[in-house]
Amino acid sequence: MLNVTKKTLIYYENEGLVKPARDSNNYRNYNQEDVSRIKFILLLREMDVNIEEIKQIINEKKSIRDILESKKDMIKKQHLDLEHIDEKINNYIKRRKIKIAVDYTLDYGTIYDCLYFYKDYLQYGQINIKYSDVKCFKLSMSSEMGLMKVLVVHMNYYVDLDIVTQHDTYSFQIMNNEVVYQMMEKIKDYSVEDPLGLVDIYLNKRDMV
Repeated sequence: MLNVTKKTLIYYENEGLVKPARDSNNYRNYNQEDVSRIKFILLLREMDVNIEEIKQIINEKKSIRDILESKKDMIKKQHLDLEHIDEKINNYIKRRKIKIAVDYTLDYGTIYDCLYFYKDYLQYGQINIKYSDVKCFKLSMSSEMGLMKVLVVHMNYYVDLDIVTQHDTYSFQIMNNEVVYQMMEKIKDYSVEDPLGLVDIYLNKRDMV
């Protein structure tokens, strides 16, 4: 009738939340008051009120409103904590806009961070990635539309690069410039997932546009 297990009913009884009468054959006999009490307990459990808190309500040490308002404050705090964690996760895994720098070749006027391609490793900020640790490079493209002051619409195209290692994946959005040719030269001999054929477009067709 209440969709609860025998084990749950016995647990509630052992915790003193409900005290059904016993028949002559020692079977538990739940009357309407017991059923109402169990419905009440189940309702509170659906709102994540724990057994100790339910005991306080039943024993009139705390009101239902006090417990639920305290629960609501806790949920609000948990929600804010989860939002903070989510923000940290998104910041960690986001695709970062960069320019490519190959063996110190760099446009120092750039507003972007740089991903450096050295002989044996790549470097982004404090992160060093050895080529020997790279499982594969994944290539794709993206674009964004911008609006200049004189109502001129321009489109920026980016090469999206995911560097997959044994321990992590680093995601970058690379300005489509001449240095990307050199990046393609650096990665072409490794495992590359390249559904758009960008390596061929850059290195064989020599067509950046």
